[in-house]
Amino acid sequence: MSVDLHMHTNCSDGELSPKELVQLIVQQGLRYFSISDHDTLAAYETVQQFVPSGVTCIPAMEFNTDGPNGELHILGYGLDVTYQPLQQYCDMRRNERWFWAEKIVEQLQSFGYAIDLKAVQRRAAGGIIVRTHIADELVAMGAFTTRELAFETVLKKGAPASIPRKGATSAEAIQMIHDAGGLAVLAHPGIYQFPFDIDTVVQEGIDGIEVYYALHSPAETEKWKQVAQHYSIYMTVGCDFHGHTSKNPQLPGTVPYQEEAVRQFLQEILTKKNGVLL
Repeated sequence: MSVDLHMHTNCSDGELSPKELVQLIVQQGLRYFSISDHDTLAAYETVQQFVPSGVTCIPAMEFNTDGPNGELHILGYGLDVTYQPLQQYCDMRRNERWFWAEKIVEQLQSFGYAIDLKAVQRRAAGGIIVRTHIADELVAMGAFTTRELAFETVLKKGAPASIPRKGATSAEAIQMIHDAGGLAVLAHPGIYQFPFDIDTVVQEGIDGIEVYYALHSPAETEKWKQVAQHYSIYMTVGCDFHGHTSKNPQLPGTVPYQEEAVRQFLQEILTKKNGVLL
């Protein structure tokens, strides 16, 4: 059983199109996968036509949420992508991000960077704007030699052009996921650079934890496995692939995981059958 439930396309901050990512997934021999773009379901407008028989795509989305100490990411799986309130949520987040990107561009322009907002918008192709689009435009115009340098110098949190972006709370995201027929999973718990209360997240209704994650150390994996067992919630696996030249280049299907643990989550999702592409 080959499974990977966390990866991104260029509908958010990934490098590959939905078609290109599915081609890579097939090359990697995955049987079950999810595209989990940030705050958008745009990939699911086209991805079904590229998924071959024998491969199952479980519709998913990564919700960027606001917490008291920082931004938690909540993964929603088995979502009904036609659920109107979820579509409205995505539209709202898209509009908020466009306004947010405009403010960042204005800030950069005030520092002397001749960056064009319309060029950034073109990179987003009418979809959701992420900081990667802004960084890539800064590189294209010659302001920086690499995307990483642009982030480090002006775009990362706390940098001169960093502007806070308000999102839903984790409780609101979890409720939306459940309303859309899905299961909610706390993404990559071992990489947050701020404290958060797992008891609170569990009380809010989280269904699982992304225990098996590309950037988790063996000790972190074991820690979060024990946490999931303690609360009797599901465990999932994800590489968080963003592209071959991104900061998350680990290929789909290459994160080790305990098959039986992940199988229990898959069985629940496939039983619910909400929006699963069979």
